[in-house]
Amino acid sequence: MVKRTGEVVMGIIGIVLSALFSIIGIVTNMSMGDPAIMDEMEQMMESDPAMTPQDTSFILGFAETMGWYLIVIGLIASIFGLVAVLTIVKNRKPILSGIMFILAALVIGIGTIGFGFIPGLLFLIAGIMAFVRKPKPSETVYQD
Repeated sequence: MVKRTGEVVMGIIGIVLSALFSIIGIVTNMSMGDPAIMDEMEQMMESDPAMTPQDTSFILGFAETMGWYLIVIGLIASIFGLVAVLTIVKNRKPILSGIMFILAALVIGIGTIGFGFIPGLLFLIAGIMAFVRKPKPSETVYQD
């Protein structure tokens, strides 16, 4: 039996870091709903002579959309990571776990355009370890 402590630890750290992206998205959405923060952001952007009102509204709309996007990406990667950790505990299904770890790495790494590099790398390493580590063959001694 192979101990899967490394995969579990990297998976849990990856889950926590992926969930942080969801928290960042929630904070972004909460700040976009606060009129005082919105007014201050609009005043900051209007003070720049190069910014047009269309640019200001585009940037604010993009920030609001980005909040929801981060929430969804963080949740999907966290769920994939959680399923992977639960299936690799006690070496139950290492192939399924490896697939889920790699899917989580792709979602958080590519979905955040590289900002999720660290959790993506952790998930990727854990997925590769899940595929590569095999139990040692047991030697049986036959007696005549």
